[in-house]
Amino acid sequence: MLDEHVSRVFETVLSQHGYEVCQAKDRFGEETVDEELLNWCHENSFFLITNNAADFEELHEELSHEGVFLYRDQDLIDRDPEGTARAVEQAVEQYGVDGLENEVVTLDDWYDWLHG
Repeated sequence: MLDEHVSRVFETVLSQHGYEVCQAKDRFGEETVDEELLNWCHENSFFLITNNAADFEELHEELSHEGVFLYRDQDLIDRDPEGTARAVEQAVEQYGVDGLENEVVTLDDWYDWLHG
């Protein structure tokens, strides 16, 4: 699941990498309620990709979830969607799908490690 500020280009790239992807704004409309989004992700076995660290770093401790990928560099996904998708793949490979449960993964760090 991509939070409402994640680009359509990144949605397409992740889909091309074999991920089932949906946009929060398509499912919930604009101004998605974070708790509802994280609960939906948990119930439907989706991890979340978001740049909303302020809310989700705290919220992830209160709710069970399938994993949250945070990125702080607002331009990362638009600047290099393919490279960012590879960073997601590497993190998923390292953690395993079950290992992502209730974890927050900083996507910027994985991107820097992979492309550093």
